[in-house]
Amino acid sequence: MSSDRPARVKRSKIEIKPHFLPVEERGLNFNEVNLGYINEQEVIDEAERCLSCKKPRCEMACPTGFSVPKMLLAIKEGDMQKAADVVNDYFCTPSSQNRICPAFCQDACVVGRRGDAINILNVKRYLSDNYVKPASFYERQPLTHKRIAVIGSGPGGLTAAHELARLGHDVTIFERSTLGGMLAVGIPEYRLKNSLLHAEIKDLEKLDIKFELGESFGKDYTHKDLFEQGYSAVVIAIGAHKPKFMNIPGSELKGSIHAIEYLRHVAQGKDVDIGKRAIVIGGGDVAIDAVRVSRRMGVESEIVYRRSLEEMPATKEEIHATIEEKIPINFLTNPVEIIGDGEKVTHVKLVKMELGEPDESGRRRPSPIEGSEYIMEVNTVIHAISQEPDVDDVRNDFELTRWNTFTTKDEDSFETSVAGVFAVGDTVSGPKTAVEAISHAKKAVIEIDNYLNSQVPVESDIATNM
Repeated sequence: MSSDRPARVKRSKIEIKPHFLPVEERGLNFNEVNLGYINEQEVIDEAERCLSCKKPRCEMACPTGFSVPKMLLAIKEGDMQKAADVVNDYFCTPSSQNRICPAFCQDACVVGRRGDAINILNVKRYLSDNYVKPASFYERQPLTHKRIAVIGSGPGGLTAAHELARLGHDVTIFERSTLGGMLAVGIPEYRLKNSLLHAEIKDLEKLDIKFELGESFGKDYTHKDLFEQGYSAVVIAIGAHKPKFMNIPGSELKGSIHAIEYLRHVAQGKDVDIGKRAIVIGGGDVAIDAVRVSRRMGVESEIVYRRSLEEMPATKEEIHATIEEKIPINFLTNPVEIIGDGEKVTHVKLVKMELGEPDESGRRRPSPIEGSEYIMEVNTVIHAISQEPDVDDVRNDFELTRWNTFTTKDEDSFETSVAGVFAVGDTVSGPKTAVEAISHAKKAVIEIDNYLNSQVPVESDIATNM
């Protein structure tokens, strides 16, 4: 695309709004809702609003430290290709990431103190969608002939694989299910098209990254097997896919399901029957995704959340879209019992809550209001309170925390209790965002590369390099 642009104009104070699919056109389909910016001038005008802070809080707020100022400055200087290169060289799946990032950078933007923050995420999205990746994305340092096994193909695993391959290492990604991990099976199509994600993953093959599908870590193979096969290091990036349910009576009934499993089945095109009426328990993005997917499946659905809107952890844009689509969110409401006919869910008992003093998370602690219980008729209760890493098959091989995450040598290390085995993303932190998993991976790669460089070469390595 052309980088020509009109002469510098006076900085606009008004946010250039991205485009969204009209509410009346969303209905029972999975068409993309956020359409982003649709022309270059919109991106230029939005970038002009940046104040070029000496201490860019946007960059400091990003878990990966992405250089927002460098990108915006290139746009303001009229070099759109350079701005795109900043984005496309930094993330291994940039177009996908720029659709689902919670945009911590925007929350920290100084411009947002007196108005609308710079729409950084949609600027990045336009650049990644409309400009090809630079040559540097595919450039590799001299080959080291060190083999690395990356277990899991979510954002952490893909980032680790990309960075390690660029350092010259021989990388193989092992994935037991669907390439893309939670991005593929946990993010609905109206937010991120699987075709786009898989095209970006396919592009990684240009760095000679290999993919092995269908086998499960700990069950079909172990880290010891990988070392015996000649791998020099192992990166565990299996995410947090194991459901956690509310511990209330009736949770075992048919029709009491978890949002992660529900979203996975929908993403995989399986026939999912949740009846005519469902409630979703939770206030995060997973809960929002589950309720909006249910509505698109023709099910009368709503959310129950035990705190208020101010404490709701879901992304602001996703909350707004839910309200815009007229999906009820029952704040200060919590289930206390799931009721059934002996086999299937038929009702749920709920109680109204009130907020007290802040708890360890910094949010005000909810407590039930005596005598406020009421019963709602439902066919399905979808739990979206949390999940954890599935470590049942490796429990005896590694030291784990009480949250079933992998322990590391210290808080700045990603090496597990087993030498040469590293862990990143939700596997270490518990369920968090994709950008935080990417940050983990970028930091861990430095540690992994140092570990590999410190190893004494074996005879086969020496022979290969002669």
